[in-house]
Amino acid sequence: MGNILEVKNVSKYFGDFTAVKDVDFVVEEGGFFSILGSSGCGKTTLLRMIAGFQHESEGDILIRGKSMKGIPPEKRPVNIVFQTLALFPMMNVYENVAFGLQRKKMSKPEIEALVNEMLSRVGLNGFETKNVTELSGGQRQRVAIARSLVMKPEILLLDEPLGALDRKLREHMKVELKLLQKEIGTTFIYITHDQSEALVMSDKIAVMHQGVFEQIATPRDLYRNPKTAFVAGFVGDSNRFEITQSNAEQLITEGGWKINKAHEGAKLLFIRPEALILNPSKGGENIETFSVTIKTILFDGSNTKLSTTVDDSSSGEELLISLPQNAEFENLKEGDSILVGIHKDDLKSY
Repeated sequence: MGNILEVKNVSKYFGDFTAVKDVDFVVEEGGFFSILGSSGCGKTTLLRMIAGFQHESEGDILIRGKSMKGIPPEKRPVNIVFQTLALFPMMNVYENVAFGLQRKKMSKPEIEALVNEMLSRVGLNGFETKNVTELSGGQRQRVAIARSLVMKPEILLLDEPLGALDRKLREHMKVELKLLQKEIGTTFIYITHDQSEALVMSDKIAVMHQGVFEQIATPRDLYRNPKTAFVAGFVGDSNRFEITQSNAEQLITEGGWKINKAHEGAKLLFIRPEALILNPSKGGENIETFSVTIKTILFDGSNTKLSTTVDDSSSGEELLISLPQNAEFENLKEGDSILVGIHKDDLKSY
């Protein structure tokens, strides 16, 4: 499949403030593309420009090769789902989903067939006569998506649609949304500040910071090979260290920890908690080993971590380590000193 959306060097200015700066990317047809960033980074402004609610100051937006300049929102082949969902509380489920089709003056049999098919696809057949106020948060979410998808948009834009849900329901809806997108095949462009949502659901993720894209990659590549210090610190959990000295052979952190890692001129070091190996096998030139002392054990089931201090650090720099689910480590306790290793490729310095 080809590219359904092209955003070409788009910028958006509000007076002297630059909300979006020279953003350039493409989205493949049928893909799930997420824009991940913290509040105020420009992601919603970018989504609103794609939808046509705001106009770009510079650049162009093309859908199927056609420029969207001058084309109002209602004429664009896109639909949008907001965090607030904006369902009609005085209408039942069927009426909410049918609303857009009725405005297009479609015949009653056509509307009924399309609505029933879409409700079946989102798992809400049998809910037609229920008022939306009677539904759970997840069910209302599916009504909002069905109402958008029944219009057969080329692209569905989703602006933090899971933000108002509780944690357990959000986890469930991440899986549901991904499966629904794969089944229906509509191109999704998803806005979120939640890295877990982006990593679980997306084919491609763009990390946005202060109006620019820091990196566009698959979830796996973004996590394993962050290109910038911002991405390394923003996506996933990381131990972060300031570097005071670096040459072609060694890094020295602010706390005096010396690491044999060649990256001259580096200022920051990031280490994933799960990249650290407890009691590594001796030897191997690509494994950096050092000892730590356990401060406390942060129990969280399969996500349990050790909060430790680095013995070689003069200031006792802290290091968070993921605890493997292994009987060998069940008896670890506060105050224990343990050997830790890390593959040099997992030392990310910038």
